[in-house]
Amino acid sequence: MKALLVFLAMTWPAFAQLKLSDRSQLKNAEYLEHQIKTISDGDLFQALVLDQPGLKDVEQAAGRGDFAQAYQAWGAWWDARQQPRYATQTDKLLIDTEMLKGYDEIRAYATQYPAARDTVLGRAALLLKNIFRPWGDVVVDFGLKVDFNREIGQSGKYGFHYWGWSRVLTSAYLMTGEQKYLAKFDELFHQWYGQRNSITRGFPEFDVVYYELGLGVRNRMFIEYYFLPFQERSWRTHERMLKTMLGAGRWLYELEQWEGYRSGNWQIHGSYMLAQLAMVFPEFRESSAWLNLALQRLDEHLRQDFFEDGGHSERAPRNYTQATYLTYRNLYYLLSTYHVREDLAQAIRQRMGNTIDWWIAMLAPTGEIPAINDSHRGLFPTFILEDGAEFYKKPYVYGVLKNLSDVAPKAAPLTFPPFLSRHMPASGFTVMRSDWTRDALYMNINYGKWSGSHTHSDMLDFEIYAYGKALAVDAGLGLTYDDPLYIPWYKSSRAHNMVTVNDRNMEREFIEGESIKWSSSPLLEYFSGEHRGYETLGVRHRRQVLFVNHRYWLILDDVKCEKGGDTLSWYFHTPTTLVRHGREYHSTSQPGMFVCPLTGGESPRTGTSMASSTSDLTPGKTEQINWIAFDQISKAAGTMQYNVLLFPYRDQRTLVEHAAISETHFRIKSPEGVDDLYVSSGLTRDGEIETDAPVLLLHREGNQTVRYSLVDGTYLRVRGKQVWSSTTRVAAEGFVPN
Repeated sequence: MKALLVFLAMTWPAFAQLKLSDRSQLKNAEYLEHQIKTISDGDLFQALVLDQPGLKDVEQAAGRGDFAQAYQAWGAWWDARQQPRYATQTDKLLIDTEMLKGYDEIRAYATQYPAARDTVLGRAALLLKNIFRPWGDVVVDFGLKVDFNREIGQSGKYGFHYWGWSRVLTSAYLMTGEQKYLAKFDELFHQWYGQRNSITRGFPEFDVVYYELGLGVRNRMFIEYYFLPFQERSWRTHERMLKTMLGAGRWLYELEQWEGYRSGNWQIHGSYMLAQLAMVFPEFRESSAWLNLALQRLDEHLRQDFFEDGGHSERAPRNYTQATYLTYRNLYYLLSTYHVREDLAQAIRQRMGNTIDWWIAMLAPTGEIPAINDSHRGLFPTFILEDGAEFYKKPYVYGVLKNLSDVAPKAAPLTFPPFLSRHMPASGFTVMRSDWTRDALYMNINYGKWSGSHTHSDMLDFEIYAYGKALAVDAGLGLTYDDPLYIPWYKSSRAHNMVTVNDRNMEREFIEGESIKWSSSPLLEYFSGEHRGYETLGVRHRRQVLFVNHRYWLILDDVKCEKGGDTLSWYFHTPTTLVRHGREYHSTSQPGMFVCPLTGGESPRTGTSMASSTSDLTPGKTEQINWIAFDQISKAAGTMQYNVLLFPYRDQRTLVEHAAISETHFRIKSPEGVDDLYVSSGLTRDGEIETDAPVLLLHREGNQTVRYSLVDGTYLRVRGKQVWSSTTRVAAEGFVPN
């Protein structure tokens, strides 16, 4: 089983650490050097509260300057101390799946999943030989001694110093009880400690060791190792571990204190570590201040960084939503374990359950999480949802897991969420879904706010799954941010299922979907939105999406252009192979997709590109896929249109007839019946139909009564007879009398 490290947050917002407050001691070179990086023995013991039971021997030895004896006495007290001990369980060694568990729970998991145990032991065996997977899929044989200044890519070097690769050593010890794994961790810790202040940086403005994410993540591994009973642990380890912890706490405190609340995942990870240090090492005189400040910041992020629908502000469904959610889940674990701030623990319980519902809505029918913005595609870790089902009392999670991931339910009868499709304008996503099976038809639509550097140059784009297969996908993210295609391709507008102008990237930072409308009924689901991302080119785009009878989609794009001569391109990216028949395209594989422009005037182009993989669902894997672009040349003061039918099929190409009766009337014939779709901006009147609804569907199946579904109307007349009316504009569905 190949495991990859998921990159937490290694793009570089200028405000993160470049502009430190004048009040911050981090700007004081003397303080930084002697109170954080190279703390003396005397200063360390002055920083500890030693006049308490069990520490008398430490206090006396430190008082007479016998620091080696003081550290030995500390070690004896530390090993005998009654304190919580826990470690991290992960899924496939991915660092965005970290979940705190008791030792017995981790051992039970290893017994239940022998393949996971074998992966851990296999990776640990390589580490014993100094063969590392320091970041991403890079493998390095360091030989006799590890060079912690090794260049592993500009961003990869920072990831190396997260120390996520080391967790297999503590996990292997918990699984086997063999001291050799702790001995190796101890050896590596000392090698790192000796080199830590001479590490050269990949980015001039960020120290590799002393920066928020490094301190926020790396020390989790150190603490979990330090809990474990290594029989050969020397006094030198205690010295260096205490100095490492004290320096980290001081650095993080200065940053969190003087730089204030900062949105995004960086400060969450830094504040979490500051809180954990305070709870694990209350003997530090500064721990009380650390804890109060850290929990203040984490409370602020809990209330400000998560949308009311459960999505996270950075809008990356896997990487950053998952990492921040689990940080709060683990914070709850710590607060409960150390009996700290019950009020904050309860606030976490009350709010974070919304994220479980958000993930369930976003999950593709194959169990994948979409690769939107800086997010990897991949099977969503089911143990996170199982944990959430129990923690937040959501039994319907098991219905989803049973159907999508074949996870055995823990309760009967099997129940399902109270929603299928879900409109989530707070986080800027809408999902259309036909049912809760793996064969469901599914589309997600993305239209949310700019969320910092993790946002891609896309708007009103979509992904589609049907009959257990991905049929239209977002490019997502490469393995890490060192991927040379990350900026020029993965983040570009043309790598997404959207309309581009001259293949340029849209202006994204101040843009979000506007005039968003949503309507859902059993026969018709409707979404529409606009954006101004190409306004500097004199272009404004409106997209309407109709999900008809849970069977197919009709996408209507109106592109208003102030000037002529620009190339408008309607992009469709698919992992299937498409072949052309006239103006239509269909997949050569099954299940597949029928793609057809209904109104003509487009010039097609085809090509291949890279995207997050849908065949190998290990997060970070990529593959080459295909795309179609339908091009048009803009006309001055004109509105260019794209009307495209997307009709998925299961095991053979569905016989579909289609016609544009007029610019606002489309007819789709399939084995399931005949659909007449009317989409207009005003009154529809064609001799048979009259309505003020901007969207109307008439569905016929053989000789059965015609069904109608309309959006935002007040009346419907058919052949001069009033069929339905309302005093206000609403959606409605019913039957047309014979």
